[in-house]
Amino acid sequence: MNIKTTLKSSVAVAALFAVAAPVANAADDTFSSGNKNSLSMSGQVVRMLSHADDGSTDDTFFSDGAWATSRVRWVAKGTLSPNVTAGATIEMNIPTSNDAGTQTLGTHAQDQGDDTTDDTSWDIRHEYVWVNHKKMGKLSFGNTNTASNGRSESEYNGIGMFAASAASSELPNNTWQDTSTASAPAASGVASIGAAIGNFDGGSRSDVVRYDLPSIAGLQLATSMIAGGAWDVGAAYSGKFGGITFKAQAGFLNYGASATSTNFTANGSIAVLHDSGLNATFAAGKTNFSGPASKTDGSSTVSATNVTSGVANDAGNDGVEDPHFYYWGVGYKAKIFGVGGTNFAFGWNQTNDQVQVATVEDAEAQSFAFAVVQSFDAIGGSVGLRYQRLTLDAKNAAGADRTFDDIDIITLGTVFKF
Repeated sequence: MNIKTTLKSSVAVAALFAVAAPVANAADDTFSSGNKNSLSMSGQVVRMLSHADDGSTDDTFFSDGAWATSRVRWVAKGTLSPNVTAGATIEMNIPTSNDAGTQTLGTHAQDQGDDTTDDTSWDIRHEYVWVNHKKMGKLSFGNTNTASNGRSESEYNGIGMFAASAASSELPNNTWQDTSTASAPAASGVASIGAAIGNFDGGSRSDVVRYDLPSIAGLQLATSMIAGGAWDVGAAYSGKFGGITFKAQAGFLNYGASATSTNFTANGSIAVLHDSGLNATFAAGKTNFSGPASKTDGSSTVSATNVTSGVANDAGNDGVEDPHFYYWGVGYKAKIFGVGGTNFAFGWNQTNDQVQVATVEDAEAQSFAFAVVQSFDAIGGSVGLRYQRLTLDAKNAAGADRTFDDIDIITLGTVFKF
């Protein structure tokens, strides 16, 4: 051991701690700097074990979550006056092994469970500054939720690790096997599960200037200007009457200059929870096309490209149907074990015409899913099991029926929050 090198390293470490000394844990376990702002850190680690069968191939996958993902966030906050607070939020999806969004049946030996497509990048979820006035509302500037995001996802079922309103699945990149011909089934090439099934949930996260009005008697309104020329609005209302708690949401996204072939997306949802633990959800939404891809345009040719789904198809030269979805779900929040709630839920999603490729018309995809999730309140953890069946019906460009095998997916999931 070189004693001089060791001493130099020790001095360097001591100097580093001296520089970092102003940043320390506060009494409430948050972080604080030299000013009066506070900084809190939180996040979650998500792991999924899924077994999928598309009628021709089956396999087991180890992955991160597709809906709930591993992430870390930092929230800084300061007080300007008794009525005004300001702050900043950074939230990142962390690099993960075996990215659920890329795992596909048939790409490696069956039943190995060793798909090694890692996601090695840090992905931005939120990165914005905000100022909040108790009477005037909140103004946010940066990359965060648009005002219409989340409006399809009113739920009380307690199975948040799995897709809200059955938006997709734990293995969204898989495709259905086409059984339309007498030959052996083949991967359809029509669309992935994630491209065929959705909940049309507004503008997701984007670069925005967003304004949230203060809540008035349970009613909250918000609007945002979105980079690229789009804008949206959102509304939420919640309350309790007797033994029933409820919430309802709605959103409207106008694509404006950000898209030439899509006018708007409208979506909404409502959820109710009885004191007994019984709960129910309904959601719906649609996207309205414009230009030569639209039913309302009447053009004899189609050349436009859907903003999210690819080349539009119009075999009858009568325009393409507006994509839309419906969802309903029922659940029960039980208290079986002392460690936390046990939540049961069933959900059904039907998404029509979201597939926009040249070989498909009238696509109708459905998801049927049953889940049970056990919470462990003391440690911020949960373990869940879900079974999902995914179906697809469609026609080809000539109007003839195409048939597809169903896809079955069983998933064991874990979430640890900190």
